[in-house]
Amino acid sequence: MSSSSNNNHGPSLSRRKFLGGTVATVAAGTVLPGCKFVAGSGSNTIPMPPEFPTGIELYQQSFVNWARETKISGVWFCSPRSAEEVVTVANWAKDHGYRLRPLGSGHGFAPTLLPRGHSGQKVVIVNTHDYMNSITVNADDEVKSASCGAGAYIEDICAELEQYDLGLYHTTAPGGVSIAGALAMNAHGAATPQLGETLQPGHSWGTLSNLVLEITAVAWNEDQGQYELRTYQRNDPAIGPLLTCLARAFITSVRIQAGPNLKIRLLSRTDLTADEVLAMPENETENSFSNLSDQHGTMDIIYYPFNPENIVWLKSWTVTPEKPESSREVLEPYQLSDGVKVAPWQADALSSTLRTFPRIVPQYNKISVDGLRSLLADEDPTTKINDIWGSAYTTTLYVQPETPRLTVAAWGVVVSRANMQRALAEWYEFFTELLADFKSRGLYPYTGPVELRAHGLENPADVLIPNAVEPTLSGARPHPDHPEKDTIIWFAINNNVDQPAAMEFNTRLEQWFYSNYASYGLVRPEWTKCYAYSDDGEFGGAWTNEEIMSEVYPRTWNQGYPADNNWDTAAAQFRAMDPHGVFTNSHLNKLFPLES
Repeated sequence: MSSSSNNNHGPSLSRRKFLGGTVATVAAGTVLPGCKFVAGSGSNTIPMPPEFPTGIELYQQSFVNWARETKISGVWFCSPRSAEEVVTVANWAKDHGYRLRPLGSGHGFAPTLLPRGHSGQKVVIVNTHDYMNSITVNADDEVKSASCGAGAYIEDICAELEQYDLGLYHTTAPGGVSIAGALAMNAHGAATPQLGETLQPGHSWGTLSNLVLEITAVAWNEDQGQYELRTYQRNDPAIGPLLTCLARAFITSVRIQAGPNLKIRLLSRTDLTADEVLAMPENETENSFSNLSDQHGTMDIIYYPFNPENIVWLKSWTVTPEKPESSREVLEPYQLSDGVKVAPWQADALSSTLRTFPRIVPQYNKISVDGLRSLLADEDPTTKINDIWGSAYTTTLYVQPETPRLTVAAWGVVVSRANMQRALAEWYEFFTELLADFKSRGLYPYTGPVELRAHGLENPADVLIPNAVEPTLSGARPHPDHPEKDTIIWFAINNNVDQPAAMEFNTRLEQWFYSNYASYGLVRPEWTKCYAYSDDGEFGGAWTNEEIMSEVYPRTWNQGYPADNNWDTAAAQFRAMDPHGVFTNSHLNKLFPLES
């Protein structure tokens, strides 16, 4: 068996590592400079957890989430060096009435770590990235794979796989996402095949959850009266809920399959309008999203409303074994965002300006598009980014830590590929009308951009071991009653944090999703982002619609699904693995009550 000798960060420093430890942590949204205090230093602002296990690093610092809307001045963190130390902390937490929240990079929007307004009391955030970040490539096994500690980042896993000529078909846009966090929250990239394209063994058009071969997690042992480590194989029915666990369980390590290191051409263009790319099927041209996808494969749209020419940034990723003459070969990721960096303090200032002066939103979008077009106009063969070629590692990772901090309302719609253009066009028509309605009232609740992308569903046949179990709570899970629905479109509605009137805007949009697609699509939340809106809910309205969280979601993953692999069985398993509620919080309790 070949391996990477348990290399923590791969053979070379990724861009995130190059930023430096403190700056990288700040960019990940988990610490502010000067706010880290070691236990016992005398500088702590909240009581130290009593009788905390000796030898495990314990410290207090501020918690700031990715979107920078949740800021808690004092929270206790610990950094265990092994899975066994996590178990030790879990048993301590059970005995002392504390809760534990697993932290990788903190690159998430939903309040699965700490909800907004939390006091910081009676909780310890368990930082897995500091030490539990090993990566071992199993290159000589029959099924090629990578064994990863919970805190290993996607970008480092991809870099390590590349040393063995292995890789993933697609990745998350940001690489600074931990593998356990990515699986917990059903993270994905974009991946639709060209007409006639064959999937190579080891790859999947589904989410990252569909790549899992094995998971080790903390589970309660009733006979022993304590928490312990338990390993689940992909053909074990009990692994289903863990493949997308929403951080309701604590994953300590995973093994994911890998395929050949494909070469991919990434083309970017800004010469098409939203009206053409998102046209109704009866008005389609060769430049409609669906037709471009048939021709190129994976497509992605970035759309800034209110830009005068109504253009879109259209990206395509096409498996291309030989470098095209016009393409620039790239060996490092984040080529598309190299020229666009926004420090956290600048992101805060921008957010404040947009909240205070919402009428500048159209001008802000125009400036954004003008800057984008300027970057993509570069035709220098040594620096251009509009036509690049390399591995998935170098072409699909494109969002760096230093980027504008937005909040994201996001839903997935499962449809047949034949209905993909219709689904996109109907959304665009409604979205345009919704923006116009608010504009007529002098309101600009949406700042943009929108990101639209699609990929396939969680096909168990993609998994290179027999009898693979479907990810129970994945948004991209196929439905037994609807085999024709084979594609999920993700609608990521990026917005400024706390933008005025956004609650009403997002609530109306979400209600439209459920009503419009009822006849031919299945609507799913994107777990890592914002959903379940009410227009009078606190903190932007997300995650406050009790009916959606307690009735719609259980029904979504119950109706038509097997009695032994659905929402109810997942909730029951979470309770059995953690009957003392060590690995939960108030947000997760709405989804998975501690009592059935």
